[in-house]
Amino acid sequence: MKWLILPLAMMLAGGAQAKSWQIRPDGLGPYKVGARYENLGKTFGGLGPATLSEDKSCRVARSLRYPNIEVTFVRKIVARVDVAGGYSTDRGVHVGDGLAKLQRVYGEAVKPHPQHADWLMADTGDRELSIRYIMREGRVAAIHAGKREQLQTVGGCS
Repeated sequence: MKWLILPLAMMLAGGAQAKSWQIRPDGLGPYKVGARYENLGKTFGGLGPATLSEDKSCRVARSLRYPNIEVTFVRKIVARVDVAGGYSTDRGVHVGDGLAKLQRVYGEAVKPHPQHADWLMADTGDRELSIRYIMREGRVAAIHAGKREQLQTVGGCS
């Protein structure tokens, strides 16, 4: 009986901890830029089947335990984390918030992407990492964080 309770308690504690995760330029919770595919694939509920790029150097996989999280790996290292809901950024922005809140929180640091009218890029002061907000009808539809290079493409793979 003890052997059944311990894994259940660990799983419940992990779920409670996940609620406090915040989206930052380097990712979300354990889904951080630099984390290895093998480690995330075996922990935190695992990863679903990955979609591979043509050259197989880039893969995108959804978290099995947290279905609102999708992770882009380049050479099996996390490069980008896409969040479709359930978490806020370290500045308090959530999916569903309006453009006015983004402008209030970031001021002039939030700028439209040159090629995608519905993307807003937040300059976080980091040369390598950033946050991208996908906008739909004036509201945040998704939040993507990670390496600037992977934030320049729709699917994360260049």
